[in-house]
Amino acid sequence: MGDISVGQLGKIMAASKPTYFFGDEDEVNKEIKSSNWSTGDGKEFYPTTKPVSALTPGVYEIKNSQQRGAYFSKIPVNSEGLVKFNDSVFSSVIDEISKFWASEDIYRKFGLMYKRGILLYGPPGSGKTSLIQIIMTDVINRGGVVIKFDNPNYFPDGIRAFREIQPTTPVVVLMEDIEAIIEYWSESEVLNILDGVNRVNKVVFLSTTNYPEKLGARIVNRPSRFDKRFKVGHPSEESRKVYLDHLVSVGGKKVKIDVKKWVKDTENMSISHIKELFTAVVIIGDKYEDAIKTLRGMKEENPTSDDDKVNKIGFLGD
Repeated sequence: MGDISVGQLGKIMAASKPTYFFGDEDEVNKEIKSSNWSTGDGKEFYPTTKPVSALTPGVYEIKNSQQRGAYFSKIPVNSEGLVKFNDSVFSSVIDEISKFWASEDIYRKFGLMYKRGILLYGPPGSGKTSLIQIIMTDVINRGGVVIKFDNPNYFPDGIRAFREIQPTTPVVVLMEDIEAIIEYWSESEVLNILDGVNRVNKVVFLSTTNYPEKLGARIVNRPSRFDKRFKVGHPSEESRKVYLDHLVSVGGKKVKIDVKKWVKDTENMSISHIKELFTAVVIIGDKYEDAIKTLRGMKEENPTSDDDKVNKIGFLGD
């Protein structure tokens, strides 16, 4: 998967329209030697570097330069060592999004906006990040892009330019920790994006939260904003074994652990807890009994009440 050359421009619109750029932040904000002309209407011409016809598949942020307007900045992504768990919720989410990508003709037939909203919720370290990486890898393999959403002010201009240039490219808009985004900006600004004020088609809005109780009913109980919500709980026995087997395989023959015992002892622990157990014992050299005792103590000192809180707003059973 190739990268966009630094400072390359995606498209320059006519003078009456905003100007959009694709490139790296440092390059966008410094003076660039022009080598081409670009025009939006055949009448007005702008000096530019070599333009590109499309963003390469990958993960991007929409940013803004006072000098040059909205632009896309590519984020390096390393999918090596990605662990695919066998939990039913993983399969359900992946199947849901796969069916969406295959249903474009049906959406068009009924005159519906071709977009989908998925909300993943659950305790920290439960595996939401792994699921997100799988979804990102899938859309990139489809020739699509992932846009990391963190600023509702930049998003409209950026996505408008993107759709003018690439009207059929699959897009996943990733809103990690959506409750924090809403707290920083405002619920109404985020809702305007989710409601399709800019009519963004062929897009999946994928959001995550560790604290669903902080989200109001206008977020959690409104299909067309988030059509499906999935609880990603602590990993099952099978998933814990898959993760430990993965860690052992990466370490090679030198790693010797009792996987069966570790799987049993880490019940109701998160992926983060299991990773720390492995790190403490295999890498740091702590005694297993001490390490597992420490992690259990952390769980007891900070008991989770996620399920009780979630139940109050009607999430259980989704």
